Amino acid sequence: MSQELENRIREALENVKVWQRVPTSVSGVFLVKAPSKGMEESIMMEINPLDERGNPIKRRGIFLRQKSHLNNFLEVMNQESVGELLETLEQMTGVREDKNVSSVEI
Repeated sequence: MSQELENRIREALENVKVWQRVPTSVSGVFLVKAPSKGMEESIMMEINPLDERGNPIKRRGIFLRQKSHLNNFLEVMNQESVGELLETLEQMTGVREDKNVSSVEI
């Protein structure tokens, strides 16, 4: 990790509350300051895609601290059977993709 990026992260999280979400320049990726463990800082990355209005789609996303965990999640999510399972669940429950909701002009 570059020292410059590390400094920007520390600066961004300096005055935020524990569990507060700090947006990044990557859409759907947030930094989260977690409770400290002794002298160690506890910082996590939250992945929570944004909807058409720019709001996270879930109350809480996937929290990661290690790149290996990201790779593990990607490996599971990229399995064809996972997509097929979700399609079947959508058909069974009648859930469909959210349709674009246009704003009402006042």
